Formats: sequence, structure tokens, C-alpha cells
Amino acid sequence: MSNEGTIRVTAAQRRRLQAIVQGAAGSARVRLRATVILLSAEGTGGEQIARALGITRRTVTNTRARWRERGLAGLAEGARSGRPPLATASYRAKLRATVECDPRTLGYAFTRWTAPRLAAYLAKVTGVHLSTPRLLRVLHREKFVWRRTKRTLRNLQEPSEIASTHRLLKRLKKGLSSSAVTSNSGTATG
Repeated sequence: MSNEGTIRVTAAQRRRLQAIVQGAAGSARVRLRATVILLSAEGTGGEQIARALGITRRTVTNTRARWRERGLAGLAEGARSGRPPLATASYRAKLRATVECDPRTLGYAFTRWTAPRLAAYLAKVTGVHLSTPRLLRVLHREKFVWRRTKRTLRNLQEPSEIASTHRLLKRLKKGLSSSAVTSNSGTATG
């Protein structure tokens, strides 16, 4: 066994590592690093750990190096490079509030949000421009189910007219109407 693979873990550190591995909360990467350290402390070789966990040998080596340098603190996630997310916490909060309200309360004539309309509205309000597919991914992460809108004329119908038509339909079904039904041209059909 080479010196590169030797990892020393105290009893308190071992308990903390086991708690991390068994915990459901936290990052999967942190749990993986804790597993690597526990297996290394038991004397398991780097190649065996890599094969058993489905990771590269380099990941095992880097995890061990981080442990030696910083101990438990070396397991934590560091700052990741790359562009910060456009859908910040405040954007997602505005998204949730907007999706749950009727668009008419915001001055729009339509009754349902479509993804392009929602993206345009949020871009106007927040200044953050997300594409429709990206907005749909954010909605999915926020646990919203998004479907295509159904084309309907329901919002153009007069409720009182609908009610009177339903009453007339009930009377017709019960046979309470006059027996002479007229056609569209005004002539009697029966």
C-alpha cells in the first residue's frame, strides 16, 4: 500500500463521515466524497474505490488530497465556475406568484398563461429574459405542471345566456316544449 492512499480518520471524524453518508439531506457529491474517505480509511485501494463507486481514479485522488489539506471542510462544495443562474431566487418567487394569479388581474385579456406569454411578462417585470424551453425547465423544477392551453371560447360566453340555454335544454329533454319545433327558416317541422 502506497503512502498516497493512506488516510487517517479519528473516531469522531468517522462518526461524522458516516452521518454524512447516511443522511438524505445535503449534496450527493459530499456524500460521495465522505464514502471515498471512509473506504480509504479502511485500507481500500484507489482503483477499487473508483470501480466500486463508478468514478474515476482521479476523483479518488483529488478527494483524498482535499481531505489531507482541509479534513471535513474539504468535503464541502467549493465555488463552481461558470455563469450564475438567470433564474435567481427572487425571479423564481415572482414566477410562482405570477403563475398562480389570473392574467386578467394584471391587465391582460387572456385567462391562461402560455409559456411564451409568461416569459415575456416576467422579462418585462424582472428584466430577466429566459427562452420558453428554459422557462419550462424552471417551472418543472418549481413543481408546476405545464400543458398546452386548450382553445376555447368559454371566456366570450355570457353566463346568463348559458344558464337560459341549459334551462331550455332541460325542458326539451323532458318534453315540456311545444310540439311544433321550427326549423332555421322558420317553418314548422312536425
